[in-house]
Amino acid sequence: MAGTDSLVILDEAHLAPHLAALLPALSDCVPDARPVLNPSRSRPSMVALTATGDAVEGDRFDLDADDEAHPIVRRRLDAVKSMEVRVQSGDVARRLAQATRSLIEEADDPAACVVFVNTPATARAVFGRLRDMMTDETAEILLLTGRAREREAERTRQRILDPVAGMAATRDPAAGRQRHLIVVATQTLEVGADIDAEFLVTEACGVRALTQRLGRLNRLGRNRHARAIYVHLPPPKNRGRKTRQREEWPVYGSEPASVRRRLDAALLHCGTGTVDLSPRQVAKTLGEPGDDPGRAPEILTGLLWEWVKTTTPPDGEAPVEPYFSGIAAPDYSVSLIWRVYLPKDGQLLWPRATDRESVEVPLGEAREVFGDDESLRRLGVDGVSIETISKDELRPGDVIVLATDRGLLDRFGWDPGSSAPVVDVSIAEYGVPLDSDALRRLCGTSMNDLVDRALGVAADDEDLDERDQAEAIAQIMGALGGVTPPGWEKAEWDELMGAIVPRTAVESNEVARLVKKNAAGEPLSDELDEMSRAETAVELERHGEAVAARSRSIAERLGISAELAAVIERAGRFHDLGKADRRFQRWLDPDGQHPVMVAKSGMPRSRWTAARVAAGWPRGGRHEELSARLVRRWLDRHPDRLESPLAELLVHLIISHHGNGRPLLLPADGHTVEEVSADVDGVLIDASADLSTIDWTQPTRFRRLNGLFGPWGLALLEAIVRRADHTVSAGARVRELEIR
Repeated sequence: MAGTDSLVILDEAHLAPHLAALLPALSDCVPDARPVLNPSRSRPSMVALTATGDAVEGDRFDLDADDEAHPIVRRRLDAVKSMEVRVQSGDVARRLAQATRSLIEEADDPAACVVFVNTPATARAVFGRLRDMMTDETAEILLLTGRAREREAERTRQRILDPVAGMAATRDPAAGRQRHLIVVATQTLEVGADIDAEFLVTEACGVRALTQRLGRLNRLGRNRHARAIYVHLPPPKNRGRKTRQREEWPVYGSEPASVRRRLDAALLHCGTGTVDLSPRQVAKTLGEPGDDPGRAPEILTGLLWEWVKTTTPPDGEAPVEPYFSGIAAPDYSVSLIWRVYLPKDGQLLWPRATDRESVEVPLGEAREVFGDDESLRRLGVDGVSIETISKDELRPGDVIVLATDRGLLDRFGWDPGSSAPVVDVSIAEYGVPLDSDALRRLCGTSMNDLVDRALGVAADDEDLDERDQAEAIAQIMGALGGVTPPGWEKAEWDELMGAIVPRTAVESNEVARLVKKNAAGEPLSDELDEMSRAETAVELERHGEAVAARSRSIAERLGISAELAAVIERAGRFHDLGKADRRFQRWLDPDGQHPVMVAKSGMPRSRWTAARVAAGWPRGGRHEELSARLVRRWLDRHPDRLESPLAELLVHLIISHHGNGRPLLLPADGHTVEEVSADVDGVLIDASADLSTIDWTQPTRFRRLNGLFGPWGLALLEAIVRRADHTVSAGARVRELEIR
């Protein structure tokens, strides 16, 4: 494997022309970097996959005569895709809905129709008009745009791909339909969707988009009655410009004008009122794409140096996106998530926010739906704490936490007109917040007194014991189990309730909760990112040996040189030496249960913060700083063990094994005169345990190593140690590592 070229396959390459140009440019920024892999793998070879590419004949894969003679290939190449062109004016949503209805009304049997539109707003409008035009008995109408959470989008995809009622290409064509299926979608359904519709309606678009959309019509060539309607309207008026040099459509610029001219020419040539756009003919008819990908800024070495400083990013560093997606109009949007519990100002959000539960909405559209006096909860820069703002304080990139009874989301995604309750998807993964307002949103019942009793808060004349608390928790769970909250399916809710642990969990500055058994791991922050908790305690020395072995194994399989693999192995062995600190050991093992030092603790998360405080380990303290400090002292005493720059690399791999130290590892409050001691390769080494001091040699070390190995080479070396640590910590070889 070490001698194999590095191959990068870029799927749907027409969507990423700037990325394809960026890869060789990045390599040119560091021409003198020492290859971490062998030279043939250091510079990747790229293969672009796309149905609408611009490759010249010699660089393009084409079908040969034997391919075209195959009956399945021939049937798909000649699949009927008869398109009518409607040049109209007025409201685009109304025209698209009318075109859809005309196709459906002419169908002999219930059929599948996909309606492609260019923007989420138009998609929602078309969806609404179609629902007004048709009854549920006539057609099932679905909506799929990028403004949907993963929960809603996945359920819509499942309906689209249903083997009986959907329009999956694998659907049995002999299976009859009870009613029409209509899917209104944006570009999110253009690529990668293996669907096979009998009818298609599309808003005016560019050559690439039209080619992709046609790929969802009669995909397998089985429907001789397949038809499409292309709806072309003048572009909307641009209020921001008094004069316009050329017509511009949203998303596709001026290209729809040239597409219309080419379609008109094809119609004139055919003289049949429709144009054949089968895969064999589509490129000839539509011609070369005329889209303008714009330009991307030039990549410079100085920019790379800004970007690699991930621990302490420079203020105002250049954004990354324009370099691989091009310079485009700025995207002013905010992300919204819905929760049954709204944290108060300064509280931490539990569970942590994830992309899967968020919907991205244009900033202006979000401001329109919120009231002038409405208080909004925004995630702070740490991504955890909450701050209260007004709608005028909304900024691009903000993450806003809304109450589930605020509405604005339906089963297809973002809907400013919806007032229906929204499902809090975080509950399914983590558990239920133990808060009266949250429980009211779930059950519709106020439970103030029960919540207080469950948390051990009693009236002045009442004494509560654990039995009283357990009884209150049982009553709360009984109330939760006796309902199915809006938006939830009964089976789904019952399964969740069966997995809830009848015990309160309380964390500092977070809402109390009833957690789910085997809850998904949360993103960790502050002191929690030590990742030093496990199902059972793990011996420190054995953990280091396991990570060392895993690190070397990964390095060798990647083709890393023996010299570098040996350094990586040492880094894995030494990476957690700093955990020998007395305070850290007291944190992991507060009761002194284990005869040897541990790397992982089996302590429950609910005790984690209190144990840290009691042990005296400072908040934000980094054990990897102590590990590196011990190894530096060892290297000073034994300079013959490892020559520079390999010695510098060893220190850096230890410092960076949690992603820090790029270029600086930040200090923690809490001065101490204590020392930490550890056995480093058979030698007892002492070093200062004061985490309030800064290692000012690290930025220079980081800079030199980036120059030596290049940004990607150094990042790869770091990743080997880090992933080896994660793999072992996640349970690899756990039977060998557990303390007996």
